[in-house]
Amino acid sequence: MEVELRKPYKISELIEIATKDYWVVNERDVDSDHLCPDTGIYDLQLYTQKFEEEIYEDLICYLEDYPEITDEDEEIFPEFVVKEGLVFLYSGENFESVITGAFNHKLDPSMKEFIDSLNYYRDNDSYLDL
Repeated sequence: MEVELRKPYKISELIEIATKDYWVVNERDVDSDHLCPDTGIYDLQLYTQKFEEEIYEDLICYLEDYPEITDEDEEIFPEFVVKEGLVFLYSGENFESVITGAFNHKLDPSMKEFIDSLNYYRDNDSYLDL
């Protein structure tokens, strides 16, 4: 696993980690069945302390496990999330899905395009056409 739990990351750092070897594990010009390199992000959730309306490059995020679900369908968030007053930002699965979606529209998206794609997905539950 390349990423660490409970470590502060800028969202731009997480994007760089997820995209670093993207074309090493995927074929260029093929826009199906792409996957982000295995960094560990996929199986975690992204949380943040301060989320207003939009994601921006310097937004500090933390990676943590999913909440536990009780028999009564109640979510019990990890102790770190509660202690630090963090709020959910993205599941790792959706985060990587948006990254892959950007690559499916453009071979080399810019950081701004990844950020725009993450914001668009949060607002529309669909992928931004780049």
